[in-house]
Amino acid sequence: MAETFVLVHGAWHGAWCWAAVINQLQQLGDRAYAVDLPGHGMSQVDRATVTLDGCVRSVAEFIERHDLNNVVLAGHSLGGLTIPGVAAKIPNRIKRVVWVTALVALDGQPLADPADSPLAAIANARPDRSIPLEAMGEAFLKGLTSDMAPAMIDYLMTAVCPQPVAPMISPVPMKPYFDTGIPSSYLVCEDDQTPVAGAPNWHPHFSSRLKNPTLKFLKSGHEVMFTHPAECAQALHDLAIGR
Repeated sequence: MAETFVLVHGAWHGAWCWAAVINQLQQLGDRAYAVDLPGHGMSQVDRATVTLDGCVRSVAEFIERHDLNNVVLAGHSLGGLTIPGVAAKIPNRIKRVVWVTALVALDGQPLADPADSPLAAIANARPDRSIPLEAMGEAFLKGLTSDMAPAMIDYLMTAVCPQPVAPMISPVPMKPYFDTGIPSSYLVCEDDQTPVAGAPNWHPHFSSRLKNPTLKFLKSGHEVMFTHPAECAQALHDLAIGR
């Protein structure tokens, strides 16, 4: 039976980043959709108005509008802050939630302190309250693209858009998601070198915040959708069918 995937991108990205993974999932017989969060990709929403609640609402409305059920909802990187809210909002439509080398918040806490965050300071200096990827600094960019070919890095840097700051500094309610009982999974990219505040690695720092997650491991850096799309798709498919 075909599985149904809805894929949520991370910071600076858009639905476009999932194209190769969608192609691979379709080759496995699955249906897959990717969503532009507000202020990203083809979305015309003013980045200054983007909120975490708005991101959650946009994905939930996409799923409802397309009448999708038994959805495997996957979020990459910052998309990990959006997906639990979506699942809590429409739990009857969600089969499993997968964090793809993604952020997992502590209940009721933001990713960054809005009062003392250098990210907020960067965004507040811009009319659209956003953060360009270049502003994250050389160490962050080097970690993010650690296993990408130069041509692929060039493409990434021309395709990304500034990231609205509000989702990064908004409290993330996790308890409503945990209360649904929907199964959780975490796709660990073992070579992810993207700097994480307060921890050496994304796993187990973030994955340990989930309740009894199923884990899958890939030898990949952070941008797994570009560097290992076939392996990423296979891992998502296996998680969906309980492997």
